[in-house]
Amino acid sequence: MIIKSALESLDVLLKYCVIVILIVAALAFFFVFVINWEDWFFGIRLDGTAAGIYLLIKGLCAAVLVYLVIRYPRFIEYLAVFGAIYLGFLFVDSAVTVQKLSFGRQSFSVLLGLFAIIPVVFLVVHEIVKRCKPVRI
Repeated sequence: MIIKSALESLDVLLKYCVIVILIVAALAFFFVFVINWEDWFFGIRLDGTAAGIYLLIKGLCAAVLVYLVIRYPRFIEYLAVFGAIYLGFLFVDSAVTVQKLSFGRQSFSVLLGLFAIIPVVFLVVHEIVKRCKPVRI
């Protein structure tokens, strides 16, 4: 019984962590969009209009995911998968850029790696909690 309530608490905590990560990502990309139109796409430096469009798309994707998670909590599994895909893309994109800019001395950003893992852990914990709940007829 204690383990079940702890898993439910962990499920809620991880859900809010995913929401906060997506909000921070959206704010960061919108901030860079407003301040400086410069970004990297798989090790290729973008500036000007191309970087602005790329930053806007990344920020809007995160903002739309946050909106959908808050507005439609019944679809949390699907939205968490999309969040994991989005954050996984950001992780792979940044890993290629970090490797290129550090000439292979550094592999990836640990923080973005953690951000990419949290939605996957949330999905696992959420499925365990969902399967432990009794079915109501």
